[in-house]
Amino acid sequence: MGDVRSGQISGRSHAESIARNRIMKLISKRQTKLAIERTAGLLKRDGAIQTLTVQEWLDTAQFRPAQFPSSLPALEILGLLGFGDELVQPENLG
Repeated sequence: MGDVRSGQISGRSHAESIARNRIMKLISKRQTKLAIERTAGLLKRDGAIQTLTVQEWLDTAQFRPAQFPSSLPALEILGLLGFGDELVQPENLG
């Protein structure tokens, strides 16, 4: 029992130290919209024309990463931030 309890305490201490040392930032709806719009522009630059979710774009790019040189990094970041369900339509850059 003593080992389990000490594991819980050290785990809690670790979580508390992370909370003290890291600043959590919130992403506003406006920032999300701007990120999606920027990604849409990058997809257009890469020649994409469909409307897909971020996750669907990532799935497509997984098999042809060289076809998405501009947009893949932005898509990966959006995916990591939890925006996989957001629709992205490549925009006209004209």
